[in-house]
Amino acid sequence: MNQLNATSEQWKSLYEAAAAFKQAECWRYATNSHVFGVENPFNKEIGYCCILGNGGEMYGLAVYLGTESLETLLSMLNRTQETDPMFSQHCLMLSFESRTELYPAELKQIKELGLKFRGANAWPTFRLYEPGFVPWPMQNEEEVQFLSLALEQTIEVVEAFKNNLDAIFIREDNVFLTRVSEGDRQNLVWTDQWLKPKILEKATEYQANPIDEIRLAKAKKMLKGFVGIWEVDCFFAYIPIDEGQRPYYPMMGLIVDQESEQILQFGLTEKSGIQGKMAGLFLEIIEKAQVVPKEIWVCREEIYHYLKQILISFEIQVCLKSELAAIEDARVEMMDYLIDRI
Repeated sequence: MNQLNATSEQWKSLYEAAAAFKQAECWRYATNSHVFGVENPFNKEIGYCCILGNGGEMYGLAVYLGTESLETLLSMLNRTQETDPMFSQHCLMLSFESRTELYPAELKQIKELGLKFRGANAWPTFRLYEPGFVPWPMQNEEEVQFLSLALEQTIEVVEAFKNNLDAIFIREDNVFLTRVSEGDRQNLVWTDQWLKPKILEKATEYQANPIDEIRLAKAKKMLKGFVGIWEVDCFFAYIPIDEGQRPYYPMMGLIVDQESEQILQFGLTEKSGIQGKMAGLFLEIIEKAQVVPKEIWVCREEIYHYLKQILISFEIQVCLKSELAAIEDARVEMMDYLIDRI
């Protein structure tokens, strides 16, 4: 998608689609488990729609973008999600909120468009959710246009199936009811198809930037011996950092001595920099303490890849565990420490 901002006409269309969606009260008929797809005519990606409001708490529509996001949604519905959804969701979301929940820019836009809303669960918000970022008001014109189309097609699906919505539950062959369009953008013709999600491309190999071999050699020369076990992990921190155009959640790297539960090293960085950050933290503590652990324990394979060059150089063993007790205690301690200083 390009990064052009949506026009006033495109925003008007989106607010109109939101109003029609609210008037249709799609949540009266569908639960968040009635998942279906809408093809984006601009890039052919499938957005998987989840109607919110049947439980009477939050009203709106979430459109999960692509297969990976669909898997996140299904894991949440099946209660198998290991990562906090705040850090894993990638979706466009309409929700109806109170006025106090809107950003100043959203209120300004509503005023400029000459729209008026009043009361709780009455103010439309259109947010982009991306892993590692604070949910943020949508701006991109193709996102605005696609959410408009998704709302329109959601109304069509509910109207067509409202007497038997369970017919659109996921079938045993893992296909989803998907609204697919033909024609140009001004004259789209929509039809129903039952489609399997696209196969995810193989994930790129986790790789930190190469570490200077001379630096490694110097650290090895200064070594005084081996110690016990270090637990190593990284995770999103619940502390938004407001830098640049959009606040983000940093990732924290943490290294803890298993026996003493002492925090040996920690650091914060953007998600994109976590590979290099983890390698840097690990080597820094080796240089400072002049010891290396006999083993490290990790609960995710990617941690091994972040540290691979160092681990091979110092002949450190790695154990993959389902949980890390010392890390978990340290995580709580660090979060309390950082939150107290906000």
